[in-house]
Amino acid sequence: MGEQVRGVAAEQAYNKWWLVGTLGGLLLLSMLASAWMLSVAKRVPDQLAIHWNGRNEVDGWASLWNIAATNVPLSVGVGGLIVVLAVVSRGQNTLLARIGAGFGVGFGLAMSALMVAIVAGQLDQQDTSDAALSGPVLGGGLAVAFGMGALAMWLYSPGDIDRTPNPQVQAANVAATSGGSALAAAAKAKASNGYIMRIPVSMGVWSWVWALGVGGLVGVSTFFIFPVLGLLGVVVAAIVWIFCSGTVVIGPEGHKVLAGGFWKVMPLQWEEVRAASVADIKAMDYGGWGYRMNGGAVGFIMGSGPALVMEAGFHQKFIVSMPDADTAGEAAALVNAYAHSTTVKN
Repeated sequence: MGEQVRGVAAEQAYNKWWLVGTLGGLLLLSMLASAWMLSVAKRVPDQLAIHWNGRNEVDGWASLWNIAATNVPLSVGVGGLIVVLAVVSRGQNTLLARIGAGFGVGFGLAMSALMVAIVAGQLDQQDTSDAALSGPVLGGGLAVAFGMGALAMWLYSPGDIDRTPNPQVQAANVAATSGGSALAAAAKAKASNGYIMRIPVSMGVWSWVWALGVGGLVGVSTFFIFPVLGLLGVVVAAIVWIFCSGTVVIGPEGHKVLAGGFWKVMPLQWEEVRAASVADIKAMDYGGWGYRMNGGAVGFIMGSGPALVMEAGFHQKFIVSMPDADTAGEAAALVNAYAHSTTVKN
């Protein structure tokens, strides 16, 4: 673990600006690389070779515009996604976070270097019969990528994340788990009337970033293997997006989460649930965002913050992110009311 030397607010600002600077740098460099490609449009064939088979024969082509347009999202999207994951995982291991940040920068620049080498290797050629990667350009580009990645790893110095429990979450947990509280009494009354609570949960704008990032990685990677396979990126993006938002439903029949509003996950009958509480979670403690299964825990994690935690089965926990501490408290109290009810059993 790293050493907290900045304070909570300063640590958050440090990582925020590190992300802004890293992603901005990758965007700028990839745009410069694409601008160079477009500047030599008159010196390359209309269709450029982008893939070679085992016999070193060209079996994949793309236009210069496609290569230049693909370069930016590939470099920034994939490299930037690795950097983002490294930064948010710093609470698990600061050394791995630093390595991940450096690898993300290096990978993003290496992708741009590869694209530039593809174009540079076909300068002043009439067709792609003798097309090949430019060895000097690729070698130089990879050397720069390695150097910049190593520099990023050396410069990035995160501290520990703040794990001080949120007072609002603590208060919500006390109210939800104390049988004599006003919140618990209100939940019991709702349960006796068969009340159904529906709670929308979502990663917000990050759902699109995550879906497009993962889908783009799959699409671009498979495109260079066989262009039609690039459509897999669309399918993967759609699946990822479905598990980045949903509706939590708590009612007489039990608990469930409707991922994307329709895909039922985490179904629980009340006879399975022992107790519910409210916790202030860190997403990376459960492996990240979305529908997660980590050891004895199953989660629908939309981010760090308040969450409904249900204990069921043999030392198994079900964790669902909540929009705020008050909603988490209401949900936990209602779960406890249904789980401990003598009239509502499956």
